[in-house]
Amino acid sequence: MKLAELTPQHFLWRMEGEVAVIRLNRPERKNPLTFDSYAELRDTFRDLVYAEDVKAVVFTANGDNFCSGGDVHEIIAPLVDSDMKELLAFTRMTGDLVKAMIHCTKPVIAAVDGICVGAGAIIAMASDIRFATPRASTAFLFTRVGLAGCRPI
Repeated sequence: MKLAELTPQHFLWRMEGEVAVIRLNRPERKNPLTFDSYAELRDTFRDLVYAEDVKAVVFTANGDNFCSGGDVHEIIAPLVDSDMKELLAFTRMTGDLVKAMIHCTKPVIAAVDGICVGAGAIIAMASDIRFATPRASTAFLFTRVGLAGCRPI
């Protein structure tokens, strides 16, 4: 499988030689994740197992920030009113992205600059190695919105 020509809808992808560079593409909002970007990232990392033309992945900031976590309007607000079944489904989806990153068979490097909180911090944590600028600011905010930030076994 070849992924060099990938054209994702919910994040930026470019190749630098055999290195894929991923950036979330909502810099005006500090690059929050949506349900769709979670799913597309998960599927991309699953496909990386089979990518012959990608040798490593760099997940990096766009604009002045890495990722502000789950989008307040598209993820956090709906989850606040969710029942346990819906919260569990969301937690499984986020856990599936982490598992896909860990098992993608390519080294994943997080190049963190600016805000890196919530789900953004989890993406950095799921990477094989993390580099941060002095401007990087990391926090885990899950409990502030009633989420555990982990996947049940």
